[in-house]
Amino acid sequence: MAEPTLRDFQFLIQLVDSGIIQASFKFSELRVLFKTLGILTPEVDAALAIVEANPVLVDIGIQTFKEALAKYPLDTPLSVVFGGGSSGGSGGTGTVGTPLVLTKEKIEEIYQALSGVSATSSKALSEYLTGPNGEKVLNTLYSEMKLLAQLQADVAAGKITQAVFLDKLISFSADTSALALQAVNFFTGRTPTQAALNELIDSATNTTDLTDFAYAIYNTENKYIEFAVNQAMSGTGAATFKAAYDALGFREAVSKMYEAIIGTTKAQAAGVNVTAAIDYIVGQQKYFEAYGHDALGAKAAVAGFLMSKGLEAGVGVYADAVKAFFGKAYGGTAVYGAELVGPAKSPMEVALIGQAPDHYDPGMPF
Repeated sequence: MAEPTLRDFQFLIQLVDSGIIQASFKFSELRVLFKTLGILTPEVDAALAIVEANPVLVDIGIQTFKEALAKYPLDTPLSVVFGGGSSGGSGGTGTVGTPLVLTKEKIEEIYQALSGVSATSSKALSEYLTGPNGEKVLNTLYSEMKLLAQLQADVAAGKITQAVFLDKLISFSADTSALALQAVNFFTGRTPTQAALNELIDSATNTTDLTDFAYAIYNTENKYIEFAVNQAMSGTGAATFKAAYDALGFREAVSKMYEAIIGTTKAQAAGVNVTAAIDYIVGQQKYFEAYGHDALGAKAAVAGFLMSKGLEAGVGVYADAVKAFFGKAYGGTAVYGAELVGPAKSPMEVALIGQAPDHYDPGMPF
């Protein structure tokens, strides 16, 4: 997830200059107005979501951004311009929040707590991962280590705040600990223990963990799908999933999982047309069946898809729960092996060690 910059909000100034909105407006007033005017496009919605995810930014007036655009290049990060946000109203100037001060060692410690991968892991030292037949695939951990180095430089220079730092590290976890926490909780009712999480993400003995070649060949979304299908096939919660979803029709299963993972209330609050979203997924049934191998596997594939999309958009029951968990992990108070959301179904055991995805299809139709 790229850090938001002034460029993300340039459209606001164009709307002011065109007379559609006033420079005195605050961000908190815009979403309803844009819906009324019919101009809440996905791009505008995404920009507003950036602000709404950082409450201290909500009351910044549009005039403040207009003044900032006159002083800074468009690609200047918001954290540089406003720090943690502005406490002023319209027409004021942004106030820089207290910079985050962390040592290199502390940053690496927090990275491991959130991503599940040690910053000194041997996997982080190679630009490519090599498969059993000598084929190579780009290693995302290697790229993340470069970004982590830049984070350390930004921290040392006092350029970023705790909120920005945490958000970046959470984005690194999307295809590792965020995936494992959500999927294991969905199928078993509990998050993994720390030992189980290590086995699933970066294990010396498990050659098909989430940071090995077996999963590196997939993009993040497909990793979620493959991992969920594997959980449904042979994970600890396979029997529970079968009992809950096997007898349901595809649409009925999709609706039930959508409610559990995203939640109608949360989706609608974010401006999502839930009926259209479910219709879209149902329309891709053949695709999910190809990944899931059979009717039940297709339903598991949908569960992985929903977890991936929810976290990507920052919307839903599971997305909120995993972000809250990471906030606790950042502060050292996270409890592993307990329910992430909802009542626990059964104790967590290490699931799918050595259970590798068995096909590669990069042709994602969305």
